[in-house]
Amino acid sequence: MSNFPIVATVLSMILGLSVTRLLLGVLTVFRIRRAAAPDWVALVWAIMLFTTQLEFWWAVNQLPSIKVTFSFAEFLLLVLLALSLFVSSALLLPSRSEDEQNGLRIYFEQDGRYALLSLSTFLVLGLFVNIIFFQVSPVALWGALDVLMIILPVCAFSAKSRKAYSIITLIYVPINAFDIAVSLTN
Repeated sequence: MSNFPIVATVLSMILGLSVTRLLLGVLTVFRIRRAAAPDWVALVWAIMLFTTQLEFWWAVNQLPSIKVTFSFAEFLLLVLLALSLFVSSALLLPSRSEDEQNGLRIYFEQDGRYALLSLSTFLVLGLFVNIIFFQVSPVALWGALDVLMIILPVCAFSAKSRKAYSIITLIYVPINAFDIAVSLTN
């Protein structure tokens, strides 16, 4: 008997909260746009995070064709994936207008950039899930792409200058788009 409905339900609840949190952050940025300037870097990362959330949600639907039942350890690994996306969503954009009194750029530099570490955590865990569940070779093109996608958010987090993390953000966008295109064709 398959326990996928339980797995899918829990993952969908966490992902639903994650998407909701991210969208509420975008609405907060919109609501206070006259008092606090938006910042394109944080908003681009929000779009990348949103596409990652949707891609993961789509991948969850492919799980029953790969694996009929899941052990508790496998279930916990999948839950950790979803939770890392939630943490990214909760950190990336402010949830209250009080959090963004100095503008989104300052918020991102002080607090929001920590979401990038959680995003990299998701990508590391995703690499393991791809190897374990989908039994794909980590030395294939997708593996190199995943490693690059893991490293770039960490580099953006660590960057000391606005120019450096802005460039890293711009490099990440086409790589993320390519990754999504490749994953949706498989």
